[in-house]
Amino acid sequence: MKKKIVWSIIGLVSLAIIVGGDVRASQTRKQEEEIYRNIELFLDAMKIVENQYIEPVENKKLVYGALKGMLGSLDPYSAFLEPELTQELQIETKGEFHGVGMEITSKDGIITVVSPIEDTPAWKAGIRAGDKIIEIDGESTKGLTTLEAARKLRGKKGTEVTISILREGATELKKVTLVRDVIKVKSIKEEILDNNLGYIRIRDFQERTSADLSRVLENFNRKNVKGLILDLRNNPGGLLSSAVEVSELFVPKGKLIVYIKGREEKDRSTFSSRKNPVWGKPIVLLINEGSASASEIVIGALKDNITSTVAVGMKTFGKGSVQNLVPLSDGSSLKLTTAHYYTPSGVCIEGKGIEPDISVQLPENTTIIPMGKDDIQFQKALEVLRKTVGNG
Repeated sequence: MKKKIVWSIIGLVSLAIIVGGDVRASQTRKQEEEIYRNIELFLDAMKIVENQYIEPVENKKLVYGALKGMLGSLDPYSAFLEPELTQELQIETKGEFHGVGMEITSKDGIITVVSPIEDTPAWKAGIRAGDKIIEIDGESTKGLTTLEAARKLRGKKGTEVTISILREGATELKKVTLVRDVIKVKSIKEEILDNNLGYIRIRDFQERTSADLSRVLENFNRKNVKGLILDLRNNPGGLLSSAVEVSELFVPKGKLIVYIKGREEKDRSTFSSRKNPVWGKPIVLLINEGSASASEIVIGALKDNITSTVAVGMKTFGKGSVQNLVPLSDGSSLKLTTAHYYTPSGVCIEGKGIEPDISVQLPENTTIIPMGKDDIQFQKALEVLRKTVGNG
């Protein structure tokens, strides 16, 4: 009797496996059929445009337009890049490009400044993080992707572009004319302050940022600098690899810096510090609403791993997604969001940002020079650092 029951169970399990396999195969076929139907729909629409549109249209223009729409429908950061834009993006990570000098994104469907880059036309004109760009050269930015807006802002050195911005709290548009220039971004700026305290500003995360920062920190150690202000304000981010390498200069060996997770649990990568830190003395972070992406990785890594770290300023931007550049056969590429990143404590920054330990709001409608007399965030950070090292 027992043998009959066992064989009955085995038979049922086998049948379940076969049926389950059939169900999965059926689902796969249905998905493939749906893909083919949608491709056929696209090709039908393309033929109608080619045959009936008022003017002849190049085939590649239609395909590029479809790709832009497809990627643009996903999120504010995914995009299709034509070959020349792909080249420009690769150049930007090396620290030089042509334009007005500001990082932008699409926020709630509106082209918004993430941060101006210091000492560029946008910076000198008083453009601020959070400014909404409503018009470019008199044309509405409504419906533009981030890259389409960026392309309108780029141009040869010496040419002009006029933007209309709406600042938070304002009721009227403000027109600003910018003269384009070659934007050369030196990633690191450093200074030794009174009482042997150090100041380092990281403007963005380029290929060479970690190496440059390591040299500065080693020099600070040789000169017996007692504590450090690390300024990440208006730093729009950059390379994930650079953010990890910068974090390694501070975070103890073996400690988690950041982990990224894609659509499935298996699509998870962790990044931990692989070396002993270069800097082990007190750190005060300066952060604001222009601190985004790679900046937030570093902020999260330091705050979670070094409990004495104090962040001064305002809540960060909240860009916690990872984009991969996927090359296509003709030199174009897909800038595709593939994952979200999480701080060591498991917090996803996307849409949330990181709150400072000490909140300091700068005056409205005022361009503040970092470390200047009106930079009350810096003054507060300096006060905190002095107390920490016993100089105040």
